[in-house]
Amino acid sequence: MELYLGYTAALMGTVCWLPQAGKAWASRDTSGLSLSANLMFLLTVGLWFCYGIMVGDWPIIIANFCAILIVVSIVLAKLRYK
Repeated sequence: MELYLGYTAALMGTVCWLPQAGKAWASRDTSGLSLSANLMFLLTVGLWFCYGIMVGDWPIIIANFCAILIVVSIVLAKLRYK
């Protein structure tokens, strides 16, 4: 049961960033996005990813790896469409 809870939380915590990334790239408008907040969140998910690897927790590893990819795309959009 705990594993399902972990995977569900991982899925929801990762998927929630997809609309933001999609909108940033489609509209090319990132004026409402904070670069510093997204960089801090990128550091946060990077640290969680490392922690997941250290403890061998697959929901944490998978969720944070996917979150890293999505947040990197948001940061790149912010840098490209200042």
